[in-house]
Amino acid sequence: MSEIELSEMNEVFEEELTFPATSEEIIGECGDATLQASGGDGATVADLIERGESDEFESTEELVNTLMTFVDDDYVGRTGYSDRSDNPEYDDEESV
Repeated sequence: MSEIELSEMNEVFEEELTFPATSEEIIGECGDATLQASGGDGATVADLIERGESDEFESTEELVNTLMTFVDDDYVGRTGYSDRSDNPEYDDEESV
């Protein structure tokens, strides 16, 4: 397992892991997998788990929520974007 798309995390972890699962078990099974980031290199599952303080995860949902808590700006779409107000940095003839 080398890369996981964010939209596939639940499915992949359900297939690969048995819950409850410890951080050590998750890192052993999936730790080297990289979560794909649209704006950069991404981070491994192990890196993200190690940023947190949880030693055990009761469910796939808890694991995914924890991982999403620790992803960085590379996982965010266009920063500074709002469809509710003008943003001169992104305005062009097509978007005005």
